Amino acid sequence: MNNRSDLAERMELVGQVFEIDGMQELLTKYEKGISMVKFNAVTIQVTALLLKHNKDLADRIMVAGTGRTQEEVDELDDGSYAAVLKDVILRDVLGFFGSSPRSDGQK
Repeated sequence: MNNRSDLAERMELVGQVFEIDGMQELLTKYEKGISMVKFNAVTIQVTALLLKHNKDLADRIMVAGTGRTQEEVDELDDGSYAAVLKDVILRDVLGFFGSSPRSDGQK
């Protein structure tokens, strides 16, 4: 059973990520056959650009994508915050246009 109660909100948040200045250009660096090194480098750049331009949006994406509360997100140390945000970006942002490492339909 799918729970789509928050899908519209998550899609809206993802749409806002694409509107950040410079994000579209950065996202075009993902291409078929990209090496994992380059894939990870671009993912880190996407994460950094999001945090630099709209930390509130990053927090909202984490809350929506993980089910954590804003207070729980605020309590994360920088390393944990970055790791969780990267996972959410991989799944929710990059997954929207098939650039996630698992875009072959497997889970």
